[in-house]
Amino acid sequence: MGWLSHILFWHWWVLAAVLISLEILRPGFIFLWLGFGAAAVGFLLLVFPSTPARAQLVLFGLLCLVALAAWRYYRRSVAQPPDSAG
Repeated sequence: MGWLSHILFWHWWVLAAVLISLEILRPGFIFLWLGFGAAAVGFLLLVFPSTPARAQLVLFGLLCLVALAAWRYYRRSVAQPPDSAG
């Protein structure tokens, strides 16, 4: 478990690439948003390299939840036909 305390920004970018690549095999936009969350954490770690591993994992989880919730909200709003009053 010692490797977990030395996560670098490019580790997150590799994870993002793997997750986004998995989207090709299993379409549905789930892995895409997880990949974007990993890429965002990698970028933040590039800017703030002293971020603890636990904070990175929590941030990744939060970003994934927010991205999935936003996608679900967007998908529902687009799938609903507009009211045709007239």
